[in-house]
Amino acid sequence: MSDTLLLSTSFEPVSILPLSLISWQHAIKLVFLEKVTILETYPDWIVRSERLAMPVPAVCITAEYFNIKKHVKFCRQNMYLRDLYQCQYCGDTFPSHELTIDHVIPRCEGGRLNWANAVTSCRDCNSKKGRKKIKPLRTPYQPDYYNLVSRWREFNRNRRDMKHSSWAAYLQIGEFAPD
Repeated sequence: MSDTLLLSTSFEPVSILPLSLISWQHAIKLVFLEKVTILETYPDWIVRSERLAMPVPAVCITAEYFNIKKHVKFCRQNMYLRDLYQCQYCGDTFPSHELTIDHVIPRCEGGRLNWANAVTSCRDCNSKKGRKKIKPLRTPYQPDYYNLVSRWREFNRNRRDMKHSSWAAYLQIGEFAPD
């Protein structure tokens, strides 16, 4: 089933990391509770009840302002995004299920798992590196919210898996590329 993009009153997503999506069923409930207003709908998709026919929302805007959190959580997906899904040893790009997180300074030498000591690595390079100290292609750093959002937008340009063509305008990621 399809999701609904949820925007704050400033016409920005409530959250980008992760993207603020809710189920279309939840969106319809919020419309009836007058918590959101529908901006865009899915074409030719109408939900019907005994007394009502309603188009399914693709984009909704909240009735109240949300203070968007700007904290960047240290997690696997944000790490991959920081490194643009690229192994920091061989330089190749991989899907997330083929990547690992590698300690630049190995744990056996006191290396901790944090932004400054972790990089994205493919499984082969991580195995070859083992406990050795090898300098990665880019020095690891702690990204700020705006840096990660910029990388997210860059990475998601012309994605074909957007649920609705209007999302691109609200997410500021360029032209929507239909299948």
